[in-house]
Amino acid sequence: MKVKNSRQYSVNSKQERIKNLSTVCCLRSANQKGVTLIELVIVMVLMGIVALIVANALSTGIMGNLVTDNRKEALDQARVAMERMRREIRNVMSLERSIDGDGFKDAEIGTANGTQFCFRATNDITDGNPANDTIIISFRFSGNGIIREDGLANLAACPGAGGNILATNVTALNFRYILADGSITSTPADPTDIRRVQIGWAGTPGISVTVGNETVSLSSEVWPRNL
Repeated sequence: MKVKNSRQYSVNSKQERIKNLSTVCCLRSANQKGVTLIELVIVMVLMGIVALIVANALSTGIMGNLVTDNRKEALDQARVAMERMRREIRNVMSLERSIDGDGFKDAEIGTANGTQFCFRATNDITDGNPANDTIIISFRFSGNGIIREDGLANLAACPGAGGNILATNVTALNFRYILADGSITSTPADPTDIRRVQIGWAGTPGISVTVGNETVSLSSEVWPRNL
């Protein structure tokens, strides 16, 4: 009798354990969560949107820096060229007499047109030799640059064919001249009549420099102090 009860207990215990294991297995299966295809697609779309926003922000920052750098480079080139021309044109020399007898000292200028200006000027660097107290200087627009040349033998050699690049990426260089009688022209018949030099005027830039998509334009009017 005891043996029978023992066997019965053993069988019941095994059945209980199997039942409990089945219950645990079922509970685990019910608690496990999977990812559906729709959820995966939604996550991928959201990640793509976030990546696009970040990429646009980075691109905007990079383009902003590029625009700033291009504008600074264009401004630097235009400003250096303008200051050099202004400084040296102010030193245009005058003849000791008036050629046309109008009472004004005439300018020592060889070539003067819309894109070239060549003249004799006082030399900023003196070495004690009177022969070097003056210098012939030429500014001209060539290709996409402003060319400065000095040391020409005489005004008849203007505007010259050599020289050094004063500025690059130049899209415009415009000269205009105010003559002794007050008239204004870009092609004076007699360059010695020039009294003032305009590098650009209303509606027309003196110097335009373009770097990338950024263009900087400067204008100025120069009064030669010897005239």
